[in-house]
Amino acid sequence: MLPEQKTQDFHTTHKHLFENDKKKLSHVLMERFKNYIVLFLESSSIHGLNHFVNVGRHPCEVVLWVTMVSLSLYVTVYISWTTWVRYQSSPTVISMDRDMFAWNTTFPCVTICPDEKIDPEKLEQFLSSSEEVDKEKLKAFITALANATFENFDTVPEYEGIEPQHYLETLLSLTPAFNPTLTIGAAGVYLQTVPTVTEMGLCYAVNSKVAVYNSPDYRRANKWDIIETKNSSFFVHPLDGEVFAQVLNITSYNAYVHGPLEVPDISAKYHHSASFFYMKIYITATTVYTSPEAAKLSVGQRSCRFKHENNLQHNSVYTYTMCRMECRVQLCLHYCQCVPYFYRRIGDENICDVKGLHCLVQHKDVLIDLKHKGGKKVDCECYPICDDVKYTIQSFALEQWILGTNFQWGIVTYPRMRYRRDIIFGFTDVLVAVGGMAGLFLGCSVLSFMEIVYFMTLRLICYTKNTIEK
Repeated sequence: MLPEQKTQDFHTTHKHLFENDKKKLSHVLMERFKNYIVLFLESSSIHGLNHFVNVGRHPCEVVLWVTMVSLSLYVTVYISWTTWVRYQSSPTVISMDRDMFAWNTTFPCVTICPDEKIDPEKLEQFLSSSEEVDKEKLKAFITALANATFENFDTVPEYEGIEPQHYLETLLSLTPAFNPTLTIGAAGVYLQTVPTVTEMGLCYAVNSKVAVYNSPDYRRANKWDIIETKNSSFFVHPLDGEVFAQVLNITSYNAYVHGPLEVPDISAKYHHSASFFYMKIYITATTVYTSPEAAKLSVGQRSCRFKHENNLQHNSVYTYTMCRMECRVQLCLHYCQCVPYFYRRIGDENICDVKGLHCLVQHKDVLIDLKHKGGKKVDCECYPICDDVKYTIQSFALEQWILGTNFQWGIVTYPRMRYRRDIIFGFTDVLVAVGGMAGLFLGCSVLSFMEIVYFMTLRLICYTKNTIEK
C-alpha cells in the first residue's frame, strides 16, 4: 500500500471516530437536558406540571394537563396584565371632604386687562423721535397692534418700519402707567399687582403664583428658572367672614377670575367695566387637591400635573391654560410658520409680521376654541393641574360711580366641601391581585417563581458540573 493511501485511510478513520464521538456527546447532552427538565417538572410547586412527566400517563392525559395548564397560565397573564393596566391608567379616586372648618381657601385671583393699551403722551414722544415720514401710518399701526388678538389680527395695517421681534418691546414702552390703589379687608395682608404678558396684551394679576413667569422683566432677562418667593397666596377661612379686595382709580378694563396657579387666555370668560363704573363680583370656590401618596404617582397615573412638572417649551412652569397656549403656538407654526409677538420665542421660530398675523386670523376659530371645523377637539394632551381652585360667581353688579372706576371682588359663601385626589388602587393592591390570580389558577406563590430562578441559575450550574465530572 502506498504511503499516500495509508495517510488518507488514517484521516478517514479518524474523521469517522470523531463524528461518532460527537454524536454520542450530543446524545448524552440531550439526555441530560431531558432529565433536567423532568427533574424540574417533578419537583416544581406549580400545580399540574408533574402530570406532564409522571410514569404511566396516557398521552391523552398529558395533552389534557398541558391544555389545562396552558389555559390557566393564559388567564393568569391576561388578568394580571389587566390589573397592571388599571394601576397605570386609573389608580386614583376623587373623594370629598366636608369639614369646611378644617381647611383654608385661596382668595380669588384676578387678572385685570385695561382697555387703554397705549399712553397718548408716550406715543406722541415716540412718533416725534421716529424717523418715519408718515407719522399717521405709524400711529395707526401701533394702535392696531396694541389692540390685536387672535380675533382681530386682520385689523393691523401693513407696515414694515418696525421689525417683528421688536413689536412687544415697542408696545411695552408705550404702555400707560398702572398704579391703582389696592386694598384688602384683612389685617396684616399686603397684595400687589404683577404685570404679565397675556394673549390679550399686557395685564396685571393679583394674588397669582404664576403670573410672574410671563412678566416683562422675567422675559427680558431671558429667565427659565423657578422663582422662590416669600409672598405666598392669600388664604381665607370661614371664621374670617366676608373678605373683599378692591382696586381703585383705574380705567375701563376686563377682569378675569381664576385660580392662583392659572392664567387667563383668549378663550377665558371675563367681565367688562367701562370708566366710572363700580363692578362687584362675589365668588365661591371649589378646591381640588392631591394627597401626598397620590403625588408620588406618575403624571399618567394621576392624570394631572404639578406646576414644577413642566413639559412646555415656551413657559417655565406648567398650568393647564399655558398648555393650551403651547398648543396654539404649535398650530400657529403649522398654519403660518410664525408665532404672535406676545409668545416667548425659542430657537429659530419666527415672530409673525403683518402678513403672518393676517394669515393667523384665517384660522382664528381653530386657534381660539382649539377645535377643528368638524367640531373635533385638537389633541393638545393637556392635563389639569393637581392642586387647583375653581371659582363660581354667585352675584355680579355693575353700577355707575362718579368717584372713579373701581373693582371689588371677594368670597361671601365659603365652600362646604372640597375634592381630594387619592390612591384607591396602589402597587400593593397590584401584588395582591397578581398573587391571587397566580395562586388561584396555578397554585403557585413567590417561592414558586424563586424555584424557576433557582433551577435556571444555581441548580443548573451544579447539575452541569456534576454531568461534566461523570
